[in-house]
Amino acid sequence: MKWNYQALLRGNVKRRLIGSAVALAVLGAGYYGFQLQYPADKTARVCSGMLPVDPVLSLAGKSKLSLLGLGFHVSSKQFDVSSDVTEPSGLATTCDVDGVVISIETTSGAHNAYGFYSFQRDQESFPVPLDAGWQGFMVTDEDEATASVLLSCKNWTPEEGSGILVVGESPYGREATQAVRLDLARTVTGAAQRAAEKTGCATEPGDSGKLTAPAAEATTVPASDATGTCKGMTASKKVRETAAGTSPAEECLLVGGLQLAAAYGPFSDASQAVVNGKYGGHDTPSGVDRSTAWTSATCPGALGIGYYHASPVEGSDRKFSSDPLTKEERADLEHFAEQSAARHGCSTPTGSAP
Repeated sequence: MKWNYQALLRGNVKRRLIGSAVALAVLGAGYYGFQLQYPADKTARVCSGMLPVDPVLSLAGKSKLSLLGLGFHVSSKQFDVSSDVTEPSGLATTCDVDGVVISIETTSGAHNAYGFYSFQRDQESFPVPLDAGWQGFMVTDEDEATASVLLSCKNWTPEEGSGILVVGESPYGREATQAVRLDLARTVTGAAQRAAEKTGCATEPGDSGKLTAPAAEATTVPASDATGTCKGMTASKKVRETAAGTSPAEECLLVGGLQLAAAYGPFSDASQAVVNGKYGGHDTPSGVDRSTAWTSATCPGALGIGYYHASPVEGSDRKFSSDPLTKEERADLEHFAEQSAARHGCSTPTGSAP
């Protein structure tokens, strides 16, 4: 019997090639499966890909190049907003990336406008505006920082959601340094822009390249030196203020007297005073009750109704029914409302607080 050594050689080579190809395929599949466990890949997939990977990973304390995904947990959960709103596919959703929590929902019927915050009537923690053309703010305390950003969707009616609201929270217990605050600002604005692209929201976002870290807290200054949210106030010698921007929640404290606040869109709809009525929970566009004096304005897009109100500082037993606003306090509320409304492109506030 004659052996065909050339044929055998060709067969061996062929079998080796097939074996190598199979091995490479197995290794490739294994590598791909392992790659999907990288923190960057996990983050990129959660919440339908609406999260900006780099700042989220930085907030979570991970590098984009990290190869260790063991113990790095991500999750997402969808929920419904108000029954009066038909939100687009993919909204509303909450994402948790190793302790970084982000909520993405429509502005109409939003559940999380104040869900992450406790700054209402808090004389220390103020909403500090984002910059670079973003409609948003950040609140910083000793344990964490929380930020919100709002985008109006020109092609959405209120029944379709009106706009997009993103709220993000840094990991609890991590010091809110300037770097952390910048990462958080980039996280909420990036998520809002990605959500708009994914859902077909026609909007005008801010400039991500010019975004900076918000200040960690408000500042107390003589009223005559105020240049931000308390500019022009006269009823108190000292005021506590933040920079004046285009935030959907703003505050000015007349030290020892009144707390002035402005709320727009979901922050007006979900304000602390809400019981019934579209004017911060009231039925009339301006007025006064035992503990609140208010006025309002009509604003563009998802900003809806601008609600401007004054209340006694926390801990005060003052009641406006027996101790009404002074002439100077009424003038300060009106001036505060007019300045805020103008920055947000709203109409002149209606009437004046009695």
